[in-house]
Amino acid sequence: MNYLKELPSKMAIAFRRFPLTLVWVLFGSIYMIGLIETDANLFRGFYAETLVLILGVSWLIGVQFFNEGFSNNLTVWVIRLLTLTGLILYYLSFPDYENSTSITFTRWFILFISGHVLIFFAPFTRQWSTLDYWNYLHRIIIAISRSALFSGIIYLGLSLALLAIENLFSINIRDEIYADLLVICLGIINTFIYLSDFPTTIHQTQQLNYSKALDVLIKYILIPIVLLYLLIVYAYSLKILITWELPEGWVSYLITILSITGFIIHIIIEPVRGKHQDLIVNKFYPFFYLSLFPLFILLFVAIFTRLSEYNFTEKRYFLLVIALWILGISVYVLTSKKKRLSSIAISFFALCLLSISGPWNAFKVSINAQGKELSSLIERTKKTDLSKEEIDRFLNISRYLKDRNKLYLIDEELGFSTDYITSSYNSGSLILDSIYGENNYSKSINANSNYFYFQNFRKTRVIDINGYEKFIDISLVDYPKSNYSLEVENEYIILKNSDKQLFKYNLAQDLKRKIKLYQQLNEAPAESFEYTIINEFGDFKLIINTINGNIKNNEFTFNTIDGYILIKLH
Repeated sequence: MNYLKELPSKMAIAFRRFPLTLVWVLFGSIYMIGLIETDANLFRGFYAETLVLILGVSWLIGVQFFNEGFSNNLTVWVIRLLTLTGLILYYLSFPDYENSTSITFTRWFILFISGHVLIFFAPFTRQWSTLDYWNYLHRIIIAISRSALFSGIIYLGLSLALLAIENLFSINIRDEIYADLLVICLGIINTFIYLSDFPTTIHQTQQLNYSKALDVLIKYILIPIVLLYLLIVYAYSLKILITWELPEGWVSYLITILSITGFIIHIIIEPVRGKHQDLIVNKFYPFFYLSLFPLFILLFVAIFTRLSEYNFTEKRYFLLVIALWILGISVYVLTSKKKRLSSIAISFFALCLLSISGPWNAFKVSINAQGKELSSLIERTKKTDLSKEEIDRFLNISRYLKDRNKLYLIDEELGFSTDYITSSYNSGSLILDSIYGENNYSKSINANSNYFYFQNFRKTRVIDINGYEKFIDISLVDYPKSNYSLEVENEYIILKNSDKQLFKYNLAQDLKRKIKLYQQLNEAPAESFEYTIINEFGDFKLIINTINGNIKNNEFTFNTIDGYILIKLH
């Protein structure tokens, strides 16, 4: 109760301490509410603005904690301006949504993780104390938990109140109101409560806040889980030695998770470890780190086996980098006398930034590696036919490069431009057809295919909306931006307005007809994917830009449907 009474004054203090962050949050929340109210698509039309506004919150908080180590106001403001400049430049680097690739979103996710990691060490880059660092992390976890709990309760309570008003008084409350409320609670209220929980004194704390509940969590839950994982991986290692087989790639993920969990436990118990009565806690260091070293052999064998077979991709690159980081941290903790555990967060932060920047970044390394693999296969086609395994490899790499808009890298080896290829799914077969002769490979590749795909790339297409009242951009996989949603039931697509079904159409029947007419669904005219539906509810026109899915026993399963719906209600 005292906390709730003190919350307004704490929030005022938080605003004075984090003015730039909270102004950013207020502006971002108002901006996103404006987009919601105008039926704008946050995840497509304004995806760059949405992602940068989300990204900026953690970075501005972390920079403020870092700045508090400086007494010079000029230095503080220079660092703030550099951070804002970096966010603006990053925003300007975003491509249009149609030209965005997995690289765009992976880079954002790594920066998002980096911003949160920055918060975990920012005040301790200039001075170090194990006790202060532990108390700081303790307050962070409390702040995160409390802000999530309070903002969640507020959102749930107000949402239920609106729902009660809507049902009891027959008042129509738009779905946008609930979305607006979510932005306010998640953006404004959550951030204010989170920042108001941080004490002004981070350094020179006097008392360790190690609770009984935390001790129970460590002794009876986390450490036993780590020991169980160690047992499983060691048993698997024994199996590898007995059968003399190469390790499965999946074991590398298990060892990675095991190692990071162990690092977290070490950070939590470090202030009390030496004097703790429980032997498992007392001997966790160095036992845990020593037990990892035999597993490192298994870890790197698994990683390099995959690299030797399939070369680098972003996932394998990040996995190798994290494995090297885990090895480095283990060596540091065992050999260093200072053992600044903040080095775990600092090194991971640096690793994140280095992995997505410079000539050694994950994307450049992976694309170059896959490009060389594909070039070698192209050279092989000049001498002999490719085996089934090589064809599969050819198709997978072609798809990989096309998904990242990098297929042009092999134009010189091919001797012709790949600009004519619009779809990643059939890019490899089209290239093989161009090398060996039309349809020689695509027929054999697609004859027994259980996958169907169509995508229209005509960006200058004119759509006649005469006679219709509403034009809706709609997708099966995106979150709906209005009351209208597209759903699938068996082989039918269904348009709903809230819970009301407006039409139900058997799309699979038309696709079966098209597949008989065309060798590949993507060869069908774009106009043939326009459907007019008239019923007692209104006139509808469905225009499909992208559709894909699977066929099994002549039954269709839809994975993606993307396009427009024109509506005139009766």
